[in-house]
Amino acid sequence: MNRDPRSRGWITEDDRKDIQGFVTSSFGHLPHNAYLFLRFGDPVQARRWLRDELGAVTFAESWRKTKDQPKVKPPVTLNLAFTAVGLRALGLDESCLQSFPPEFREGMPKRAKHLGDTGASQPADWEFGADVEAIHAMAILSASTDHAICREMADFLQRFTEMGGGTLVTEQRGFRSADAKEPFGFRDGIAQPSIRGIEETGVRAGEFILGHENEYGYHPVTPLVRDELDPRGILPGSPNPHHPGMRDLGRNGSYLVYRKLEQDVAGFWGFLRSESTRLKGRVDAPFIVWLAAKMMGRWPSGAPLTLSPERDDPALRESDDFLYRSLDAEGTRCPFGAHIRRTNPRDQIRPTSTEESLHMTARHRILRRGSSYGRPLFDPTLLEIPESPGTGRLFETLKNDDERRGLHFLCINANIRTQFEFIQQTWMNNPTTNGLSNNPDPLSSCPMAAGRVRSMLIPGEARDLRTVSMPLFVTVRAGAYFFMPGRRALSFLSGFP
Repeated sequence: MNRDPRSRGWITEDDRKDIQGFVTSSFGHLPHNAYLFLRFGDPVQARRWLRDELGAVTFAESWRKTKDQPKVKPPVTLNLAFTAVGLRALGLDESCLQSFPPEFREGMPKRAKHLGDTGASQPADWEFGADVEAIHAMAILSASTDHAICREMADFLQRFTEMGGGTLVTEQRGFRSADAKEPFGFRDGIAQPSIRGIEETGVRAGEFILGHENEYGYHPVTPLVRDELDPRGILPGSPNPHHPGMRDLGRNGSYLVYRKLEQDVAGFWGFLRSESTRLKGRVDAPFIVWLAAKMMGRWPSGAPLTLSPERDDPALRESDDFLYRSLDAEGTRCPFGAHIRRTNPRDQIRPTSTEESLHMTARHRILRRGSSYGRPLFDPTLLEIPESPGTGRLFETLKNDDERRGLHFLCINANIRTQFEFIQQTWMNNPTTNGLSNNPDPLSSCPMAAGRVRSMLIPGEARDLRTVSMPLFVTVRAGAYFFMPGRRALSFLSGFP
């Protein structure tokens, strides 16, 4: 790749200083997170607070002061994102709001049917977010320790309430364990796309960051502001020659999706235990772990079934450099219904060609930025040694402890409808994707229609295996859509009349 920053697709240092850091980094060195959902009071006071807060926001500039120096990672980070209602509460002109995509303006609750948020996941039963008028913004804080995150939260909320005159709607805490295990006990966060333009290769930056070329060869649609509303000339001009007299509010911004996903850990492993008894006549721990891996597409260590189909191999726990068509065209290693194969089908979307499959997949990628919540129900290291007596005892005795646990799912994308919503609706919830039948993603929260079953098909060399109907293992408890502006857009939002 040509390193000249003026070359096609390369993100310049000026751009990186404009992009919020949460877009380009998961801040892996900061495992403690807080998600503060905020409501503004007086718009003038809120804009004054935002202007003062701008210096505390973390941006994506290099952590090296010079190229020959080591990285100096930030000890804490802060990033800000706004709902459509929040932008209106700040005083953003209605004509600009109308230039945002409809799914963002509507908010997640009104997209429930598209997302499969029905039954126990219906917005009416959410902990928060069902009232789209209630939440104006989200502040995302990350720190290295629990003590540090508590201190940062207290300082931020004092500034927000005293200077901004706003109120805290709800506080959500998250963490990333040292082994990166999610509550079901599997290593998470492995298949993360690289941003081409920041890295040498990967998915084009316009799939994640507005103002840059995407996989279609175009710039994603961006929100616009009339020239006269930006008399200080903070925002760049519109990239579209058909929109004269307009300025680009979206440049170097992105859309952020938040969902609180509760996981029924005891129910998940209890279902697999019952399947072991049905199919093997006993509680067979290695078979239970094998069946769970078939549903996930990876072993508990993170090793992909495509590369290690018969047993877990911790040496492959970070492996993500593989394709399906040449290694596993029939899905006998990693089933077509497995979670990782549905959400990232790579080179095999039937009946399309390898090249077209890769193009289609690249057009629907997201950057995940989530964390877990709640105490682990069990020691996940037991899953990596399924033959051990301790693992057998785990499956014999595991039961619900009535505590809630799950994931704060956050993702970055430049187009909510064609990325996050497409993955959820077309690849996860659809029971017939890739030629399947009655087989939605086993981790999807979408219940099947009356009279139909949710089952998992596991192709085999000799014969196929199909589970009995699966209950729901994941329930949506909250959600919202946000816009994460660039530095210049934040400055504009903090200062317009």
